[in-house]
Amino acid sequence: MAKVFGAAGEHAGRQSVAAFKRMFMTLLIVAVVVALFEGAILTSLIATRGGIGRFVLLLAAALFLWWLLRYASRGVERHENERMTWRKGALGEYEVGAELERLSDSYVVFNDVNTEEFGNFDHIVVGPPGIFALETKNWTGLIDTDAAGELTRNGKPSSQPHVRSLEQKVMMLREQVAVLCRRDDLFVRGVMVFPKASVAAPFGKTRSIHCVRIEKLRDYIDNPKFSQKLTPDRVNELSRALNGIAGMDEQFGSRHSTGD
Repeated sequence: MAKVFGAAGEHAGRQSVAAFKRMFMTLLIVAVVVALFEGAILTSLIATRGGIGRFVLLLAAALFLWWLLRYASRGVERHENERMTWRKGALGEYEVGAELERLSDSYVVFNDVNTEEFGNFDHIVVGPPGIFALETKNWTGLIDTDAAGELTRNGKPSSQPHVRSLEQKVMMLREQVAVLCRRDDLFVRGVMVFPKASVAAPFGKTRSIHCVRIEKLRDYIDNPKFSQKLTPDRVNELSRALNGIAGMDEQFGSRHSTGD
């Protein structure tokens, strides 16, 4: 079993909780505003002895409450969608993390590596075949590519340049590890892992990023075609460098775990 540092999906889980808190605060604020507004309206109605003034006041109150509830509804829906997206991502990362734990003890797995310089990595694996920077996409449907090498889902283009973003992160990670190890011959393989979607994106069509189904992940990592044939000493050296990078996240050291 691989040596594991970090908890898979923890960053996404925290984001999901944060989105839930924002949704709860939106509802709480709306409830307080409505209660205060109703009190003010009742007081005004008591002071207004009928006539056009009371009608205008009631109309204004109804319009305000309609606007407020509509605004709150949009906010709650946005936060709920965000919460579910992060929750779904956390579940996918957990699945991938569990699969990576099944690698042999010659591998070291870093889960949920959060860096200030180049963002969050869902998983980083180092072992005899080299270094792999993994991003989990817990999508459904059919994953393919467009002419520019970006992902499509069920034939529709993605709203974000996922391939290009991961390429940039991988490049910055490679430069950081190369500096720490004082080596220029370092290569980091960027991989997108799909726990649920069907993948029709062939290697080479997504530029330097490979797309892999979760059940093929360990075979992909062990594939001699991509192997750099690193020695145990070299793996240890790279692991120390990655551990140092992961240490940029103050919470990382307090949540590491080691596979038995």
